[in-house]
Amino acid sequence: MSNPPASNPSAKPEITGWGDFSTPVFSSRYPQPGLLNSALKKFILGQEAEGEKYRNPEYIPSNQVRIFESSFDLFKDPNQAIQELKMFFLYGIVHAVTATNGYSNEECSRLKVITDAWYHVTRFGGYISSHTHPNASWSAVYMVDPGEQPGDMPKGGMLNFKDPRINANMYRDPGNENWKKPHHVGSINYDMRPGDLLVFPAFVQHEVTPYFGKSPRITVAANCSFNWQARS
Repeated sequence: MSNPPASNPSAKPEITGWGDFSTPVFSSRYPQPGLLNSALKKFILGQEAEGEKYRNPEYIPSNQVRIFESSFDLFKDPNQAIQELKMFFLYGIVHAVTATNGYSNEECSRLKVITDAWYHVTRFGGYISSHTHPNASWSAVYMVDPGEQPGDMPKGGMLNFKDPRINANMYRDPGNENWKKPHHVGSINYDMRPGDLLVFPAFVQHEVTPYFGKSPRITVAANCSFNWQARS
């Protein structure tokens, strides 16, 4: 029997890495959003001015401070700007679903999307505490108007995402404290511009940090769940 060849100490075996447990987040930007956002702002502030008529009847003041939250049927309104925004939301969300599940065009055509949508108008000192969106698989946020950032106040009105891996911070040292995306550990702030859309899994804990501008900060959000439609 021949002896096995001596190992080559200079040979370096291949090492393969991948991104298991990473969290998919998608972004898009509405082309030249000025006209759309102007129409959305006029519509939203007009509804806010009517008081309780358009407020979410299940509004939780302990979770949302100095914020007007609308009812969750926003995308049913026939307003042209709202319907245009709805199509942009669905474009982004369906892209996320297709990309992460690997669905074919035929499978995508059979998806039935159930959507709740609403807007937030945030005034000086307003914020939203950390929360998730139960009974949905995907959520999305669109920035209509980020308001202003006073130079003498800390930057506020940031959309902050929490790391969904609850034990990821249990021990930190130079071996893991500088992980780069998509392995990043800890929270992430998104400084959204007018026209930006973020799409993310509804299980991600997120919050809006206190806002210190004098003009209103305006966003539109949506939750989506999905069913299969029967083949025709």
